[in-house]
Amino acid sequence: MARFTDKVAVVTGGAGGIGETVATRLAQEGAKVVAVDIDEDAVTAAAERVGNGARPVAADVSTEEGVATYVNAAVEAFGRIDLFFNNAGIEGKVSSLHETDVREFDKVLAVNVRGVYLGMQQVIRQMLDQGDGGVIVNTASVAGLRGFPGLGPYVASKHAVMGLTKTAAAEVGDRGIRVTSINPAPVGTHMMDRIEHGMAGEGGDPKEVHEQFASTNPLGRYASREEIAEVVCFLFSDDATFVNAGPVLVDGGMTAT
Repeated sequence: MARFTDKVAVVTGGAGGIGETVATRLAQEGAKVVAVDIDEDAVTAAAERVGNGARPVAADVSTEEGVATYVNAAVEAFGRIDLFFNNAGIEGKVSSLHETDVREFDKVLAVNVRGVYLGMQQVIRQMLDQGDGGVIVNTASVAGLRGFPGLGPYVASKHAVMGLTKTAAAEVGDRGIRVTSINPAPVGTHMMDRIEHGMAGEGGDPKEVHEQFASTNPLGRYASREEIAEVVCFLFSDDATFVNAGPVLVDGGMTAT
């Protein structure tokens, strides 16, 4: 397939996990990809794996300057932005609310909320200047729809992503820009590895936490990165031209139980 030939895609959090998998799938289907991550060495290596001339950009998505860096890099390299996977995020330390340091809360919201907000803000401006629409997919989570003990800042941030997504979708849908969210259940990534270790605690068994999470899903397992990428690329495609806002659940039925 070549659904994205001549399309320009920006992917934040592109140095691994879901971000790199989506970037790779977009490149395989013809897109010109700009992969963004705060880790320059990691994103450079990831862009090489993505292929099709993917461009790496090292940037802090939580700052206006960082966002301008990747938006300008995409426009300078390829002239425009058609697809934006607003995906960069961090989980924060596993801790109950009453024991969480406010600095940890601020750190998680800076990346997961301000980063998503600034990314949409500047990419929407670019898309409006282009005048022919575009698609934005924000990475939320089932944590944007329910609570998870020990992950208060992360849960709060993903609820905020849902509000920003719905607002942007309502504001620019009539300008040809669709804004949606992807809301996965746990996915087999390094982020979930860290969460499992954090919840297990010192001397605990992360495998038991993994099994506990998996058992709460009717399908009895985590999603793969490829399964999430399939849905993200569907949302970017012309097969999804009437899908706007969200949530778009890819949760194996987790929120049904």
